[in-house]
Amino acid sequence: MSWESIFSAGLTDDEATAWGEMASELRAFQDALAAARFDADVASRLADDLRAWRERLAPLAGEELEQVNGRVPQLPVRGHAMLPEIRMHTRDASRVAGNVTFGRWSMGGGMAVHGGVVSLVFDEVLGMLAAAQAQAITRTAFLRTDYRALTPIDVELEVEAWIERVEGRKLTVRGEVRHGDVVCAEGDALFLRLRPEQGLGTRTT
Repeated sequence: MSWESIFSAGLTDDEATAWGEMASELRAFQDALAAARFDADVASRLADDLRAWRERLAPLAGEELEQVNGRVPQLPVRGHAMLPEIRMHTRDASRVAGNVTFGRWSMGGGMAVHGGVVSLVFDEVLGMLAAAQAQAITRTAFLRTDYRALTPIDVELEVEAWIERVEGRKLTVRGEVRHGDVVCAEGDALFLRLRPEQGLGTRTT
């Protein structure tokens, strides 16, 4: 079983493209919102628009195994609208690498990426690799991020992760975010391969 089949809502390629365009526009909107100066009229009208779209989406709410968000393997980051878009160019069962560009939505201050967003990216990339290695759903048991240099926004960065060791259900994974030759952050994590009774659509402890 591949990780793609685990995280799949069964969309056709055309449907995946439509979802991807929507998620991309949402990310671009968030960047524009984060960069905007205040305008009372714009804020009021935008709140009305967002409320209308929230109400339009409400009838479409379903269970976890019915939702699309995060379950479109044809797209970067599985089409998960919460995540910055990470485009992988190298992928096998022991190592993955790709590129990510953080926008203003991800900024903490000083034109640098918020530290929590860096950890979020590590959780996604290291977790994706752990799932590919385990050929099953994995869950984060431990994640540490060491910040080595400021992670800049609006520039293309390299993200890489590799398997350190596998011990039964335990997978130790490490990774880096780099800007050229500069290591911005290092991450190491422990993931657990879930048991058959655990997984998507199931609340587990």
